[in-house]
Amino acid sequence: GGSWKVDMKPQERPLFLQITGKLGLDPDTMPVSKKPWYGWGGAMGPAQFIPSTWLAFEKQIASLTGHNPPSPWSIEDAFTASAIFLAEAGAFSQTEAGEVKAAKTYISGNPNCRKYICRSYSNRIISLAKDIGRVL
Repeated sequence: GGSWKVDMKPQERPLFLQITGKLGLDPDTMPVSKKPWYGWGGAMGPAQFIPSTWLAFEKQIASLTGHNPPSPWSIEDAFTASAIFLAEAGAFSQTEAGEVKAAKTYISGNPNCRKYICRSYSNRIISLAKDIGRVL
């Protein structure tokens, strides 16, 4: 429900145009997230990547999926990117501390984030992991 021109952090906008340009998409028709109360919007696709983070993983995604360029609006590309991102952010350790770091990084870009949204989100992720029987 957001607009890249309004909800996206200004320094992310040229990167968004770069991504949509590579994919041959009209940036004004591509859905992005609305700005939430705790930060900026403009996250793209089902995995909700901001443009700079997407571009950081673009080559790895293309290598794994064969889609070049990959699209943040493609389910396969988006969740391949999520797996790479979360693993590198700490989830690969398969420890509670690693999962917390990964969750905080995913929601804020900072593994040491102390904001309420980061604590709340990472606590929810750990709770869900325990609910589904995933041993941490």
